[in-house]
Amino acid sequence: MPGAACAGAQGAPLRVRRRARRLAWVYLVVAVGLIGWTVVLALSLPKENLEHHYRLTWVGFDLIEVLAIGLTAYLAFRLDARVLVPATVVATLLVVDAWFDVTTSTNSNAATGALILALAVELPAAAFSLWVAYRVGRRVREQAYLGRVTGFHQAVPEQAEGCPALPPEPCTPAELPPDE
Repeated sequence: MPGAACAGAQGAPLRVRRRARRLAWVYLVVAVGLIGWTVVLALSLPKENLEHHYRLTWVGFDLIEVLAIGLTAYLAFRLDARVLVPATVVATLLVVDAWFDVTTSTNSNAATGALILALAVELPAAAFSLWVAYRVGRRVREQAYLGRVTGFHQAVPEQAEGCPALPPEPCTPAELPPDE
């Protein structure tokens, strides 16, 4: 069924859904803001610097960042455990962006501005994205461990097309059926 949320999103605790929604909004706002910044770059950067296609290089790179951040927001809105992949990609892209901003600066004023942007925005945002990926990965590992240890007492709900199979809630040992 198109547009359906992955199974598990509706069954997640309210605090988890709220936290995921806040996270998704953060990524969505950043993606939209980065679109605006990319337009500014497209209009203001020189067409060529020392290398050909200088403007195209930076605008293209920022569009890749927008796609990764947008995908992270989308998967966070769906409470999809696969969000850890684009969150890790976002972190990597932000570190690379900070590095190239600083190292390709043409004068000391530009280098100082790039360094301030890297230290105040890009590197903390990269660290945040890595934290998100770590937390989601830890939660997935915990759920997998609980399933192996305690077993499950309910069937896995119908999955929406394209969604990963999420495990049902684990049973407590008292709820497990007796061994035959």
